[in-house]
Amino acid sequence: MFPAPTASDNTVIWTARPSQWLNAPTFFVVALAVPLSIIGLPWPFSMVGLVFVLPALWSYLVVRCTRYTLTARHLRIEFGVLTRHTEEVELYRIEDTGLASPFFLRLVGLGNLYVLGSDRSTPRILLQAVPNTEGKRQQLRDQVEAARRAKGVRVIE
Repeated sequence: MFPAPTASDNTVIWTARPSQWLNAPTFFVVALAVPLSIIGLPWPFSMVGLVFVLPALWSYLVVRCTRYTLTARHLRIEFGVLTRHTEEVELYRIEDTGLASPFFLRLVGLGNLYVLGSDRSTPRILLQAVPNTEGKRQQLRDQVEAARRAKGVRVIE
């Protein structure tokens, strides 16, 4: 379906970010706590809203600063708010993939994609709350097969 990647071919197949729906429970608590602290509670209790806002802001930034990229040769995960980290897995090292669609994420059309590989630094990868999970998984599998053919790698089970 896809041509075999060449050594210099690093074409981006897809890019995704986790959805902020991962933070829905946190945002819900903040939506309840902030109005309660504003409506005139005594001083120490009025700070409760701030206590909930800061972790919610951090959760937002963690999700916002995460990106998944599938190229013709690699699966790349970039993450980190203050310090950026990049993990790359060669596609021919990927052994298996799986899908999980928790009820809450399924309601909003999202799912989780699991990737298992033989890479020592990142043997398990979880792509959380991405849209079109089945389509992304199929594209990943097609690229893995193309990368294996190009490298001459055979998987023995």
